[in-house]
Amino acid sequence: MWKQFTPEGFLQYPNFLETVLQIVPLYKLRALGGSLYLVGAVIMTYNLWRTAKAGKFEPDTEAQAAALTRGTHAHDDHPYKHRWLEAKPLTLTVLALVAVAIGGLVEIVPMFLIKSNVPTITSVKPYTPLEMMGRDIYIREGCVGCHSQMIRPFRSETERYGDYSKAGEFVYDHPFLWGSKRTGPDLQREGGKYPDAWHYNHMDDPQSTSPGSIMPRYSWLLTQKIDTNAVAPRIAALRKVGVPYPVGYENGDALKDLQKQADATVFGLKVGAVTAPPDREIIALIAYLQRLGKDIKAEPVAPVAAVTQ
Repeated sequence: MWKQFTPEGFLQYPNFLETVLQIVPLYKLRALGGSLYLVGAVIMTYNLWRTAKAGKFEPDTEAQAAALTRGTHAHDDHPYKHRWLEAKPLTLTVLALVAVAIGGLVEIVPMFLIKSNVPTITSVKPYTPLEMMGRDIYIREGCVGCHSQMIRPFRSETERYGDYSKAGEFVYDHPFLWGSKRTGPDLQREGGKYPDAWHYNHMDDPQSTSPGSIMPRYSWLLTQKIDTNAVAPRIAALRKVGVPYPVGYENGDALKDLQKQADATVFGLKVGAVTAPPDREIIALIAYLQRLGKDIKAEPVAPVAAVTQ
């Protein structure tokens, strides 16, 4: 359904929710399978408990065995003589770690030594303090578990979501939120797609904006306050991993910028007949969602007037 086009070349199912509703029965089947698994685990635990309870303590008794001699194991005389390593778990572990470390360093070190290996896009900027807090809330609530943020370079993807994702868009994402699970639509180009009030109502009651949605409600975001005490340490931590926040930015201007953008978001909500305090987590989340994909969106080109003679 994701890849179906009409004979005219349009997506046959442009609304992602149509595809979700078709696989709801499969979600129910998976829930049934998971329930059987859990029931089996409970029965196994009960069985182990009853088995242990029915047993009797066996005191230590003396036993004898023949001394281990060369040739006892089938692999002792193997032509490759690999038992010298397999029989020494500590040595095997150390050597395996060394081998893995070498492979990892070969891949990672060039990324740090050669700046050109990390593609950048001039228009891509770090998240504002409010957007940064909204992103952390997005991660905390598990949104990334159902929404990917990476549009693949396929026609069915770009027709539905917009321009495919570029590597340079994610240079300031720590961690990145690419994902592959799509219980909901990809959000890489979500910014500006809907008004602020839509996101507010969607988080409060998803079915009010998307009838049939299986997304749970996140009403607590409307009442929980943004933890502004976390802004400074977050900015300092991101600076250490390469995000170019100005030195000292977190000590003063960051909170002012956060408040300014929060007030602007509150104003945007009022346009949609929604009233909300500027210090609520929903404000930060909306700011983050409205930022997604905007850095590389092309400005609309004004039509050129026809020249006549």
